[in-house]
Amino acid sequence: MRPLLLLLVSASLAFSGATSAAPADAPWRDLFNGRDLTGWKIVSGQPGAKAYVENGEMIGHIVRGTPEHTFFCTEEKFGDFILELDSFQVAGFNTGVLFRCIDTPPAASVRLHGYQVKIDPSPTRRWTGGIFDDYGRNWLWLYTLAADERARTAYKFNEWSRIRVEAIGRSLKVWVNGIPTAHLVDDKYTRGYIAFKIHSFGANGDAAQEKNLIHFKNVRIITENPARYALPMDLPAREADPTQKVLPKP
Repeated sequence: MRPLLLLLVSASLAFSGATSAAPADAPWRDLFNGRDLTGWKIVSGQPGAKAYVENGEMIGHIVRGTPEHTFFCTEEKFGDFILELDSFQVAGFNTGVLFRCIDTPPAASVRLHGYQVKIDPSPTRRWTGGIFDDYGRNWLWLYTLAADERARTAYKFNEWSRIRVEAIGRSLKVWVNGIPTAHLVDDKYTRGYIAFKIHSFGANGDAAQEKNLIHFKNVRIITENPARYALPMDLPAREADPTQKVLPKP
């Protein structure tokens, strides 16, 4: 019975959907050196929000009177990859991780469009780890967490959280703190930048919200044969949610 029991336990672990240690030979590459923005650029309208490096972290600081989103944006573009990073959201900071994002025309309302893994500021909705299409004045949820309570409880406010994104072909997977949150099949964006968002903020916004910060660190990526290092996930793959409607920018 012992061999059978071992086999069952191994299978359970393999398909639990939780992230596990990658093979020792996984070709991780650091995207952020912890000292400065080498390999990154700040993308924004004018004026832009505050975006800087301090204590080994990328820190975003919303500022009133910034009509466009501001982004920490990689200089390099990526197609298929596995991305991991740590984020710490102070209070209700409105942010997210964009990937495969593209430059927009000069007349666009923001500088980047792309998939966004939402870091949700709402303590009641709690859709951190869902995916939406962020394209300026309008946005569309592609994969919500509305029916997944396990995913909705994965993210913790005011704590460091680990986010993993696997973008391999049309398969887009997300984990938050080792818990699967999204398994989307989509191909609108196939190659582009990785970016961290600092939300726009109206001139008449609550001044107290300017104290809210977002922190990112330990940003690393696999681009060499990422499919080899992809993890199993117990969420079924699905196309974009057809019940969602295009929403205007708040």
